[in-house]
Amino acid sequence: MAVEGIKVNREIERVSGLSELDFHTQYFLKAKPVIITDATDDWPARSWTIPSLVQRVGDNQVWIRGQTNKEDYRVGRAYTIRKDTFANYCADLLKGNARARSSYLAVASMQQAFPQLLDDLPLPKYLNNYGKLHLGPYMWVALKGHYEFCHYDPDDNFLIMLQGRKQVRLFGIDLESLYPNPLGSHGKTVQSRVNCDQPDFDTFPKFRAATCEWCILQPGEMLFIPAFYWHQVTALDTGISVNTFYGDPGEEAFISKLFSRPYSQHFYYWFLNIVEQNREYKSFDKIVSRLPEVVKHFFLKQWHETISEEN
Repeated sequence: MAVEGIKVNREIERVSGLSELDFHTQYFLKAKPVIITDATDDWPARSWTIPSLVQRVGDNQVWIRGQTNKEDYRVGRAYTIRKDTFANYCADLLKGNARARSSYLAVASMQQAFPQLLDDLPLPKYLNNYGKLHLGPYMWVALKGHYEFCHYDPDDNFLIMLQGRKQVRLFGIDLESLYPNPLGSHGKTVQSRVNCDQPDFDTFPKFRAATCEWCILQPGEMLFIPAFYWHQVTALDTGISVNTFYGDPGEEAFISKLFSRPYSQHFYYWFLNIVEQNREYKSFDKIVSRLPEVVKHFFLKQWHETISEEN
């Protein structure tokens, strides 16, 4: 489950009975991953199965990624997208047919795609007093064997396993060793060019210096992934997971930490990637001329925070 040939592999700590304050001080503020084993014991969503969800929300429309079994997907370069019913996607999934092996229901907004299920899915208690929701929750439904490209997100993240198991590998905040795709690459995340299952050390020699923190996430367990932390996820079973993107409480606490270590280098690369994505548009020069105003609006939409003059 670890990565052969790299500097360090270690398992992620598991805890139970963790208070909100202890999580905040011992893990969140230190950007330290942790698995909380009993965080979802009373969640109605723990009873979800794919057939039971098909009965409840099978007619709902969802966006499905395609060509997810290609090497271009494994390194975050390309995939297709189509719209279909949840029932049709799950029918393929349960058959394990060719279309299922090249498809993935990813980052499906519960509010938009599955509003009927929201009451089954409370927000993690650790957001009550020491966190602030940014986006989500989202549902992910994967076929056994699906490999999700290594990437990092611009938010702190709780990944919650409901049915099945996932292997998760984290590589910290380390831009150099993970070889991000070039600035201007597609997507709201930054993807790594390294295939973590079969790393090409001749092409990516610095990957040998990476540190991998890994786990097999079991049903009911919740994994804290710090903001801007590289992560790669593989489905060990056909199953269901959800996640929530969040950050520090307050009006500008999350933005303030992005300009400090260890986050700043990954934040700058992520932001510049978005800038370069927009360079080809005719409105780019106009956007640049109004950059402070545009950035302020962008941060407000992304993280519900306002940026101060000091930042």
